[in-house]
Amino acid sequence: MALIDSTFGAALVGLIVSACLYGITLLQTFTYFRKYSNDKTIIKSLVVILTVLDTLHLALCTRSVYWYLVTNFGDASNLDVTTWSMALQVDCNGLIGVMVEVFFARRVWMMSRNWLITGIIVVLAFMHFSLGVVFTVESFVLGRFSKFASLTWETCLGLGSAAACDVIIAASMCYYLYTMRTGIKRTDSVVALLMVYSVNSGLTTGIIGTICVVTFAAMPTSLIWLSFFWIMGKCYVNSFLGLLNSRERLRDKVAAAVQLNHSGATHSPFPPSYNTSDYGYKYPRPPRMDGVAVSIETVTEYSPRSPRKSSNTERHDRMEVIQEVDMKAAGLRDDGYAWAYSSSSTPV
Repeated sequence: MALIDSTFGAALVGLIVSACLYGITLLQTFTYFRKYSNDKTIIKSLVVILTVLDTLHLALCTRSVYWYLVTNFGDASNLDVTTWSMALQVDCNGLIGVMVEVFFARRVWMMSRNWLITGIIVVLAFMHFSLGVVFTVESFVLGRFSKFASLTWETCLGLGSAAACDVIIAASMCYYLYTMRTGIKRTDSVVALLMVYSVNSGLTTGIIGTICVVTFAAMPTSLIWLSFFWIMGKCYVNSFLGLLNSRERLRDKVAAAVQLNHSGATHSPFPPSYNTSDYGYKYPRPPRMDGVAVSIETVTEYSPRSPRKSSNTERHDRMEVIQEVDMKAAGLRDDGYAWAYSSSSTPV
């Protein structure tokens, strides 16, 4: 009885939790296509592919548990046999993981332009997938769960690389967002919110991956690690869809904090007929940008009747700070990618 509890009892619990998370996946997929039907084709295609793979993975897991517990009910000898669906579900889950991790790797690159960190993330992602393929092949060769102890290094290295990849993604996103704070309370609150989303997108799967490594290393012949592995795949898909579906909420947060300018031009505090260049000041004209621009304006009273040039101290006391923040920097573009959160301050 204890053997069943730690093997297919754990697998059954993992299947139930995975099925619940799959329901959330379907809900998020429906929400995505309802709200973001104008997204780029490549993003919509990625959503469809991940949803199909998630469906296939759940079907393989269900078929496996059904075969062991229903089809071969009472036949204890078959409980140690590795069926084809049990072996193939590993590759399906691995493919989901590498697609999501590469997607997040591109976000990190667009924020940091750091090829080293991005390269490490991509290498770890493909290591995770390739070692999953090795595990599948070896599962067919061995044919029995009792021999899985010989696959310890492949499994621990593959799942460990996935966990390390997810932690690096979360840490990189938080670091680059933290270093790009503006010092203004309202915009910093938006940055903090983006940091929370970054942690949620990577840390959860990283923790589950670490649990998979520990449980397999400690109990390779049980299926406790497998239950967490099934849950991890569903967390990958939901973190990806959660990122895409959170864009509208993030836009609302930004709109509540700053002034939105859809044309990419700043609102001048001076009347249209007033020429600031006559008094030694040049009003910055930001370049036209694709997407939404955010203008944060702090205006100090200025009288055009005193057109004398002022000292640096006086100019600092009554300067007007105009900061242009590209919305794609906050990861709010329609393609869901996070760009470098950039801002500039120009004293007038």
